[in-house]
Amino acid sequence: MLVNLINITYCAMKLLPYQDKVFSEYRAESVQEFRFAISRQIQERVFCATFAKNIETHIKSNAIMNALKQLMQKQGFHL
Repeated sequence: MLVNLINITYCAMKLLPYQDKVFSEYRAESVQEFRFAISRQIQERVFCATFAKNIETHIKSNAIMNALKQLMQKQGFHL
């Protein structure tokens, strides 16, 4: 069963450059080089998404902390 999965994956990697114009530059490349290029793009996108998520969380955290500080100052509490 695993051999069939490997064969299907190999065939998909060979056919994808002919089916999708985005990957047409990989027609002459080996499957291993194509797989490496795709995995590198996935890693870059995951990194960017994680980085953006962390930045948004940090910005939101700062906004909440500033709002809490302002509220505490209005209530008469000092940090």
